[in-house]
Amino acid sequence: MLNVTPLKRLSQATAVLGFAMLAVIGTDPAQAVNLKTFNISGNFAPTPLDGSVGLPVNLANGSFNGTYTVDVDQLPASSSFVDLTSWTINLVNDNIILRTLSNSLAGNTAYIQENILAFADAGLLRGENNNLYSLELYSDSNFTGTGSTNDGKFLDNSDLGSVQSSGITAVTFAKSEPVPEPRTFAGAAVVATIGFWLKRKQKA
Repeated sequence: MLNVTPLKRLSQATAVLGFAMLAVIGTDPAQAVNLKTFNISGNFAPTPLDGSVGLPVNLANGSFNGTYTVDVDQLPASSSFVDLTSWTINLVNDNIILRTLSNSLAGNTAYIQENILAFADAGLLRGENNNLYSLELYSDSNFTGTGSTNDGKFLDNSDLGSVQSSGITAVTFAKSEPVPEPRTFAGAAVVATIGFWLKRKQKA
């Protein structure tokens, strides 16, 4: 008589692995956006533009780093603005974060438009703080999130009240590249688990 126990166990294991793979893939066919997260980093020039004061001076010889997320199906952005869905960019010098640009901070905006990737704190315009500054990076006109550039600038042109900060510090180098997607690693782990399980079953 046919022993159904091994077959039953196999079908149960297959069902469990099937659900695990669906959870890993996690795709929603109704989802209208294709969000991708990118790492970004770069360096500021050793000296700011003549006449600069405040933040541009403090960032001389400094760097920036962080991540941003955008719907890549909207790129390249020919003439329209494509807003980033989330971002956190730290402006650093001597291992000290001097300022942070982030979607979690009031007055902050970020977008891609033609060949410009920009992160801005426009709080001054909304009366939320005393700063109006932005990190603007320039690349080719077909920017899709990946690439490097040595043409960019940091702007700070706020002089409201006691804040005395204005000028430009050039960006000497910037790099943007996709963050490896966790589902790739999780999918590989599921496949490896299936292979290991089948090998043990064969030996048994």
